[in-house]
Amino acid sequence: MKAKIHYHTHAAFFSGAENMVALFLQSDELQSKFSLSFSYRYSKNYHQGLSKRVINFKGKSYPLRFIHFYSYEQLPKLMPILFKRIIFLILNFLITYPLLIYEIIVIRRLLTKITPDILHINNAGYPAALSARAAAIAGLISGVPKIIMVVNNMAAGYGHYSRWIDYPIDRLVVKSVSTFITGSQAAAKKLQAVLNLPTHQLKTIHNGITLRNLTCSVAEIKKRLGLGEFKGIIFGVVALLIPRKGHQILLDAVLKLTSDKKLLGDEFKVLIEGSGPLYPALLDFVTINKLSPWVKFVGDEANIVDFMSALDVLILPSVQDEDFPNVILEAMALGKPVIASRLAGTSEQVVEGVTGLLVEPCNVSQLASAIYQLINQPGMRSSMGSASLARFNINFSSSIALNNYNNLYTKLIQDLP
Repeated sequence: MKAKIHYHTHAAFFSGAENMVALFLQSDELQSKFSLSFSYRYSKNYHQGLSKRVINFKGKSYPLRFIHFYSYEQLPKLMPILFKRIIFLILNFLITYPLLIYEIIVIRRLLTKITPDILHINNAGYPAALSARAAAIAGLISGVPKIIMVVNNMAAGYGHYSRWIDYPIDRLVVKSVSTFITGSQAAAKKLQAVLNLPTHQLKTIHNGITLRNLTCSVAEIKKRLGLGEFKGIIFGVVALLIPRKGHQILLDAVLKLTSDKKLLGDEFKVLIEGSGPLYPALLDFVTINKLSPWVKFVGDEANIVDFMSALDVLILPSVQDEDFPNVILEAMALGKPVIASRLAGTSEQVVEGVTGLLVEPCNVSQLASAIYQLINQPGMRSSMGSASLARFNINFSSSIALNNYNNLYTKLIQDLP
């Protein structure tokens, strides 16, 4: 009889943190070796993303309908921000524990029905989403032998009052979870410090990806982007237009670069892919500072691999809240050099001076210098691209990540009484 693995996740939409979930559910090897099932907090966006990304799953899926409050920003816009925060804090205090209990009951019923040998909980950062923490506690109550929780970002400590309510829940989660897994060593160190975890309860497994196929040629993509005749170097950013992704730092670097070096606009372009609340402000900055010869907003690309294949260099100028970005892995799989902020796990992906360049977060001068260096050194771009692809193939392919998890599952099953 096959051992049973049940996956549970909680996400508003099918984000990068869900990439490994898609790989698990569609793995022929895992599905042949184990009996797999899956539950998730239902939302329309997540369900649509799941249906699009997961096609070959043969197990049973369980959409669970839970209430969730994301932030005070959901409250009416006319309320003062301080008033919103106070209301949200009170609501959070009054609602969190009743919701947690309800979700524990629902998930416990499901786990009692499925009786998995391993419960694998996928999550973004820490504190984990409420149903992720509820799943861990429900797993303990229902007697699941082994419980894994994956944390895909840097953990938040208890320095802010908004985290105080989580402390008792966190202690229950720590008691419930057999093994915490992070995608980077940096995230592991932070999680260990926040939750005071013993070393044996913590493991790092790098995420992997399967690169999606191109739908057209690079020449066709460049033509569609209005760069069919462009002979300069094409840099690109793939990220939501939100503060933590650092687009403003990049635009400041472009302004510095063009002002200091007196470039004319045909040496390089920066393509900004994505959408988000910062778009109007970023567009105004480009317009006011006359940066349109160098900067182009392209919106949301239907196939991000098509877009990235047209780039010479990927830039990820994030300023916070990164761990092990999939977009860097995708660039490496395409043989692209990467310029990235030295945050969390990026230094475990990008080898400084070999596969790309790392800069300090928010350091405009360093970022401008890195861009200028790769504009003017074609040999460096070429060697970095080749080294990037080689490093990806050795360390970060989906088969390597799945094999690492397969080995972990096998060991956990073997250790069962």
